[in-house]
Amino acid sequence: MRAEAASGGSDEPAWNACIFVICWLRPWGAPGNGGGVSEVTNIDLKLLAVVTELHKTRSVSQTAENLDLSQSAISMSLAKLRKHFNDPLFVRTSSGMNPTPHAVELIGLLKNAEDILQTALDFHVVFDPLTSDRRFNLYSSDIAQVTLMPRLMQRLRKIAPGVGIDLRRLSETTPKFLESGQADLAVGFVLPMGAGFCQQRLFKERFVCVLRRDHPRVGDSLSIDEFQNETHLAITTCGTGHGVVEQTLEAKHIQRRVGLAVPSSLGITSIITHLDYLAVLPEQLARHLASRGNIKVLPLPFNMPSYYIVQHWHERYTQDPASRWLRSVIASLFLCS
Repeated sequence: MRAEAASGGSDEPAWNACIFVICWLRPWGAPGNGGGVSEVTNIDLKLLAVVTELHKTRSVSQTAENLDLSQSAISMSLAKLRKHFNDPLFVRTSSGMNPTPHAVELIGLLKNAEDILQTALDFHVVFDPLTSDRRFNLYSSDIAQVTLMPRLMQRLRKIAPGVGIDLRRLSETTPKFLESGQADLAVGFVLPMGAGFCQQRLFKERFVCVLRRDHPRVGDSLSIDEFQNETHLAITTCGTGHGVVEQTLEAKHIQRRVGLAVPSSLGITSIITHLDYLAVLPEQLARHLASRGNIKVLPLPFNMPSYYIVQHWHERYTQDPASRWLRSVIASLFLCS
C-alpha cells in the first residue's frame, strides 16, 4: 500500500516538508547527516512552536502567554533560531512582529510537515474481507488439508469470496517465516516457538487407533497384546504429534512394529484397508477417514496424553487487521462449534 500524491500541482513542498522534519528529528551527531543537516539537529523541536505561535499572534508577549512561557524565554528561543538560520525571522513593525521572507518559507514547510505527521498519526490499515482478494499463507500439517481446509473454505466463500489460502507444510523454518511475514499463521500441534510468538488454543485433540472395518484379527475392541502383535503404519510428518506417540510407547514399554512409515497422511486409507495395518492417528483425522465406511476407530488400550491444536503467529502482526480477522475466522470454526 502506498500514499498517492495529491493532484493539482507539484508535490515538491510536501517532500521538502518531509525532509525538514526528518532532519529535525534525527538525533544530534547521528551518522549519515551529510552537508549542513548535522547543524539542524542541534535545535530543540519545542522551538518550532515559538515560530508558529509568533506568526499567529505577531506579539512576543501574547506568544509567551499562549505557550505558558516567560517573555524572556520567547526572546531567547527566537535568538537561537535567528542564529541557526542566520536570519532575523521576525522583525518589529507598526503592525507587530512580522516574518521575513525566510520565515514565511519556513512556516510553510512547518505547516506541510504538520499536516503530513497528522496524516501519519491518523493512518489506520483497514481490511475488508468482502472486497479483499488477499491470499494468506497458512502453515500446517497435511492433516489440515482434510480436516481444517474444507470447513475454512466454506466459511470464506460466504464471508470473503475473494480471499484465497495457500496451504503450506510446517517445517523448521516456519517460525522464521512467521516473523518475516511470509507466513500468516501456523496451525497444528506445534511446540512453543519462544519469545516474540503468540498462540491461541483451538481445541483439545487425542489419539485413537484406526484399522479396516473387517480386520481379520481385531474386532470392536483392542487389547495391548493385539496392539503389539499387529503391524503398524506410522505418520511422521511435522505437526501430527508423532513424537508424543513415540515418547508414550517408550515410557510405557509398549512395542509397536512399524511396517511402513510415511511422511504424509495423504493416501493412508488405501494402505490401512489393503494391508491390515493399524495406525495411531489424531481423532479428527480418524473420524474423517471412518466417514467413508471402510475404516473403524477404536480407543487405544492404554492412556496417552491429549494435546492442543494451536494457531501461532508473530507478535508483530497481533494488531494487523488482516491477521486478526483470519485468526478470528479459524478460531470460530472450533471455539464455537
